Amino acid sequence: MSRTRNRSAVLAAALATVTGAAVLTTAPATAATGPGTPAGTQASAARLHIGEGDTARSCSGALVDRQWVLTAAACFAVDPANPTQVPAGKPALKTTATIGRSSLTGTGGHAADIAELVPSPAGDLVMARLTAPAATGIAPVELAASPAGEGDSLQAVGFGRTKTEWVPGTAHSASMKVGALSDTELTLTGATANDALCKGDTGAPLLRQTEGGTELVGIATRSRQGGCLGESETRTDAIAVRTDHLADWIATTAGRSWALLMTADDFNGDNKADLLTIDAADDHLYAQPGDGKGTFGKPVKVSPGKWTGMRLLAATDFTGDGKADILAAHTNGNLYLYPGNGKNGVTGSSVIGSGWGGIRLIAAADFNGDKKGDLIAAHTNGNLFFYPSNGKNFASGSVSSTGWTGMRMLSAGDFTGDGKADIYAVHNSGDLYLYSGKGNGTFNTAGKTGGGWQNMRLLSEADFNGDQKSDLIAIHTNGSIYAYPGKGNRGFGTPIVTPTPAV
Repeated sequence: MSRTRNRSAVLAAALATVTGAAVLTTAPATAATGPGTPAGTQASAARLHIGEGDTARSCSGALVDRQWVLTAAACFAVDPANPTQVPAGKPALKTTATIGRSSLTGTGGHAADIAELVPSPAGDLVMARLTAPAATGIAPVELAASPAGEGDSLQAVGFGRTKTEWVPGTAHSASMKVGALSDTELTLTGATANDALCKGDTGAPLLRQTEGGTELVGIATRSRQGGCLGESETRTDAIAVRTDHLADWIATTAGRSWALLMTADDFNGDNKADLLTIDAADDHLYAQPGDGKGTFGKPVKVSPGKWTGMRLLAATDFTGDGKADILAAHTNGNLYLYPGNGKNGVTGSSVIGSGWGGIRLIAAADFNGDKKGDLIAAHTNGNLFFYPSNGKNFASGSVSSTGWTGMRMLSAGDFTGDGKADIYAVHNSGDLYLYSGKGNGTFNTAGKTGGGWQNMRLLSEADFNGDQKSDLIAIHTNGSIYAYPGKGNRGFGTPIVTPTPAV
């Protein structure tokens, strides 16, 4: 038996639940036996690859926000007997989403890992947060405000098995007729014998065409799989969860990731640390003025241009003029410098480096004591590099240490009070580690100082209360800003919390 077929068998065993003749099997529900999907329709369709090796499985989903995919909870269920029992937080298995790509072997569209799961109140659906947002050219699907009606024809889109392929390389579609609807579900039947939902696509979006465009009315969860490759069943019945009543939950969940990137420094010259964020809604950079006590005010737009494509952000005085500047790494591999004007703005931008595509984390501070802002950067190969600054650009990086693969956030500042820049790093486990600096771009052996940081999304250092001690600022998965006052002795006080801002 081929590996592809073996994977399908594993998935069937994991997701199939049959308790009687009238019960549908819980299996990935994709547009199985239908035709290939037009590019316009598949733009928001997502393929989820869950796990690795022979036990890997696939599901489908719909991009409902640039950083969130909506899919079926059964895709992530640990216990097949309880397909809606999915814990919130990081998926138990590594999951990668591919969105808006005409071919899974191509390079278009968007691909990113899933960082967080948020189950719906009823538990039958989950929102899955992408580690990186989809490009502005990949539009999320619109949510229907009204339910589908009996007799309506809907289009299901997904990447699961078809009538002739175990693992198709493109999205396919099926025309499904609505037979009945309850307060939470739609009962569906294939419009023809060639329209069905198959294994590999639990989570497939059910779409309705209107005069205004395409809108989402449901997410497929179960199917009889009639006509699908390897199945003897001929019935094409299926079940989908309605989504028209979930707009508030989806909007609230998506709003938690309002900031795509974050860093902090005194950006307006009032000697109080401010928060700098790239907003998920419009890709603009905003400064939130600090009050000197750990809370942050209304966002102010820093520059008229968008910051689309930026994936890493850091701030410190790189130019030596006493004003905070911004460094940003772009998806094109370039490193950009934006000199600050000390008044919540920048004076322009320039490319000061290239080939930064392999760098996944950066933090800024004066690591060698020459009064110029330097960079440390974690590479995808697990090495940590030190890049000293000369006030205009950076020298070639040198390996500072190894073994950084498990770290997911970095921040730099003098956390020990010895006048040397240190690093705080958050591990995938949620543990917080301190690497005390030696004053030359290298660091002492790490010491674990805390845990429970797995729900923090973004991290930065700044002295937000003006006591000359490095503090930590973090954005939580709930959207709130947590400011931890540093004690100057490796520890922190109780955090001050600022609710999600309204731009």
